[in-house]
Amino acid sequence: MSVARTWKCPQCGLSLEIGYDWLAEHGGPVCEQCDCDMDLQPAGTDNQRLTAELLEIGKELLDWADTMGGCEAKCWTTLRAAMNKAAVPHEQGDGSPENGASEEQIERLVDKADAAGLEPEDLDELVHEFAASIAADINNGGLDDQIRYLVDGMGVQQTERQLDDLIESQPREERQ
Repeated sequence: MSVARTWKCPQCGLSLEIGYDWLAEHGGPVCEQCDCDMDLQPAGTDNQRLTAELLEIGKELLDWADTMGGCEAKCWTTLRAAMNKAAVPHEQGDGSPENGASEEQIERLVDKADAAGLEPEDLDELVHEFAASIAADINNGGLDDQIRYLVDGMGVQQTERQLDDLIESQPREERQ
């Protein structure tokens, strides 16, 4: 049984339900009408709960792997990268996890930072540290994890263009 997720074309609005099995075989979907990469739509509440539970299980596995000295294995690196790319659950006031935030919650946090006199530069280091930890895990996962991450963020076509540019910029003797 494959869980299906909704993908939507940013240009024409076409929506498709696509299962993980299909994604594993074909990669990210491209709109049949516009020939552009489709965007993954946010998961529903049930999927958010499942994601939070899977992240908790993943953390337990990583803790175990760290005690066994196996955290260097590719499977643990892959698990770390997958967990970092997943929506990170946060604790609500009642102790239950939340995934994602509403516009009102984001606005409240922005207002709080603004009222405290914070400037964008004040959060730079926090953002860089968070992003760097994700990037390190992805980079440690090798080409497969790196390319999957780039495709998730930029789409297949843009990733391929970037790879072509990178390959073209390599000296000829290194391109073999």
